[in-house]
Amino acid sequence: MQRLIFSKLFTDRSNKSVRLVFFVLISLIVVELLIGCNNLVKDSQSVNNQKLSGTWEFKNQDGVKNGTAIFDPKNDLDGDVYILSNDLPSGDLALGKTAIAGKYKINKSKNPLELDLTFGDLTTQTIYEIGDDGQLKIANAVPDQPRPTTLDTQPQRLSKVSDNTSITNDIKVLRSPDLVSSSALIREAESKSYIRAILRSQQQIFQEKGQFSTDINQLASGLSLNLEFYNYKITLLDTTSGLLVQHSAIPLKNGLKAYTGIIYAIASSEANQKATKPLLCESNIPTKVIPTSPKKQDEDYICPNNYIRINP
Repeated sequence: MQRLIFSKLFTDRSNKSVRLVFFVLISLIVVELLIGCNNLVKDSQSVNNQKLSGTWEFKNQDGVKNGTAIFDPKNDLDGDVYILSNDLPSGDLALGKTAIAGKYKINKSKNPLELDLTFGDLTTQTIYEIGDDGQLKIANAVPDQPRPTTLDTQPQRLSKVSDNTSITNDIKVLRSPDLVSSSALIREAESKSYIRAILRSQQQIFQEKGQFSTDINQLASGLSLNLEFYNYKITLLDTTSGLLVQHSAIPLKNGLKAYTGIIYAIASSEANQKATKPLLCESNIPTKVIPTSPKKQDEDYICPNNYIRINP
């Protein structure tokens, strides 16, 4: 299940703690090199960090670009990372105008290979692998949660687009103090990450059992849902087939947008088989009203009234 990884990098100061959330985004890594003896370890780690160096694009499961990650190595094992994400709202934080700054560290001595991404005082722990085609696959993860032990069925995928490691002058770089002041942005990002994680969990459950779940504890297994700002609701929309489920994050406080995501079964190219398709929607304005059901359009669904579609 998606443990929002990258996924997405926002800090939230709740009471005395700083919360960093990012479901979608982050993680880029290094090529695995076989090490024959201890004298080769330092050289191989340096090579791996250099291969990580550069600009990478990450996309959602439909192949739509979610954003950009820039890795700037400082030594053999770690460096700076900058994330430009489609999850950042329009205005002063528009994609291509704002980057979230953090640190990364690689660990080549473990199997699976490990990557730590730190923003503020919270670290996201994940694992990765790299294919012969050069594409990076990073396990979805959420800050302040245990490191995944295996890649899930739909890991974050990243492709290198250039060797550039610098941020252009027209991009504003946000660091932890900047993010703490954007409380609504922070809480909304965290809520989106949870809904995305739940949708991923539903897909895995369907692959294993051929049906969806309405048990929030099962779907949020491994996550610590922050219930201070949002209430999470699951609704079975098609009680006959059980193949259409809605998941909503409803604000408990003023000034926050609501989110709703649905998952439904569709015909597969394989005979007598079904696949799943997610839809994630964001309210146009802050609201505490429970979202209505999505609307059927041809063979698909579209967002409820007063909601817009965002990357699932």
